[in-house]
Amino acid sequence: MDKPDPPLRKRTIEERRTWWLDACKADPEQTRFFKESGSDLALADRLVENAVGWMPIPLGVVSGLVVNGTSYQVPLATEEPSVIAAASAAASAAARCGGFTAGAAMPVMRAQVFLEGSAADAEVRLEGARGALEAEARQLLTSMERRGGGLRGLSMARLEGLEVAVVHLDVDVRDALGANLLNTLAETLSPSLEAYLGGKKLMAILSNDAGFRPAWAEVWLTVDPERARRIALASAVAQIDSQRAITHNKGIMNGIAALALATGNDTRALEASVHQFAGASGTYRGLTSWTVSAEGLHGRIDLPLALATVGGSVGIHPAAQMALQLLGNPDAPALCSIAAALGLAQNYAALNALVGEGIQKGHMALHSRRTQRTD
Repeated sequence: MDKPDPPLRKRTIEERRTWWLDACKADPEQTRFFKESGSDLALADRLVENAVGWMPIPLGVVSGLVVNGTSYQVPLATEEPSVIAAASAAASAAARCGGFTAGAAMPVMRAQVFLEGSAADAEVRLEGARGALEAEARQLLTSMERRGGGLRGLSMARLEGLEVAVVHLDVDVRDALGANLLNTLAETLSPSLEAYLGGKKLMAILSNDAGFRPAWAEVWLTVDPERARRIALASAVAQIDSQRAITHNKGIMNGIAALALATGNDTRALEASVHQFAGASGTYRGLTSWTVSAEGLHGRIDLPLALATVGGSVGIHPAAQMALQLLGNPDAPALCSIAAALGLAQNYAALNALVGEGIQKGHMALHSRRTQRTD
């Protein structure tokens, strides 16, 4: 009997690459591309399990995005042809009018501990044990406190319809996303929470809700009055028609998610939090508003953003490090401010095209030229 092949996790990366090409029945052109786009195989093996190589995403730059008076060269990792072109055009239009004003809150994130069957007076018990619990939490957050962050809140709530209570641990994570820190904090405090509040731990994990981290950007543009009116009306449609709002917000995230990917951030957590925010009212709505006044066309975006500039793959991936260097090594709130301005720029470019020449002439024409290129 033939000896079974070892599982992928027990093979070297070169063995896994050979397996991949055989399993995919790769043709010569596919094989050439796969081998030539190998990049740093040791890094791939460090970043993910069962690595076989890389799925290269084009990395480009939006030039001249002016945010709070500073002109940025913004790196985007994206496979969609029109994203960088659209953002660049909008950035140029905004720069002629003074650019974007933007801001972001301090980087507070939340960990949650869910308890089954906690005591009826758990809320009272929490207040009695607050000092001890906060002291235990701070022992784990010493290094974060040295950097100006640390514990910012300890609270609890009961989940309606379930015999489950949730304890919230809010932490200023500074320039990190803080996932490992928050998970460690939640798990370490769980035995004490069980002892003080009663009940049994169900789960202990961070929340990717970035509701404590609102970011915003706004811009005034000089636009033909009729075009401005149509842009404002189109943005109003996205506040009422949820099907339109989905595509409206997808266009915004074209830029923000591409910036997150270029800087080594978690695009899935980012998208989940933003879309939860867009639907928080019970109706999924557009993230931007555009209005017309005597001063011109005014645009504003409000959304939660959790972006890091240290830790995780940000600190491992050389391309992510270079992307942040290109931006001048911003701290986390500054990166979120740039991202918010970029999202507003993408939205203006999309709405301007939609109410003008239409999406096909610009976006899809560029897409068609790029995808049909054979040279």
